[in-house]
Amino acid sequence: MNHEITLNIRYDIPEGEWKLISEVYRSMDGWLGADDLPRWFGNEDDAKYIWASVEPGGVQFGGKMEAALWTSWLTVLCAKLSLALGREIHDAEI
Repeated sequence: MNHEITLNIRYDIPEGEWKLISEVYRSMDGWLGADDLPRWFGNEDDAKYIWASVEPGGVQFGGKMEAALWTSWLTVLCAKLSLALGREIHDAEI
């Protein structure tokens, strides 16, 4: 199943906050690195993957995996980002 979400992290936040976000990214299960885009678990050709992209409306995540895994992974990500940045991180459309 394919999924997408945009989180309420603006593209123009200070560099120090991007460094914190990068640390959280690296701490997440499945981290593969960020040559072109941050990626977890695999690439678009794989059965399971997640990618992230900074967009004007926020940081967008897309992926393909079981719905329960997607939800649990994003819940952990948002909790870690909220702690690191000192504010609640969630779906930008809420």
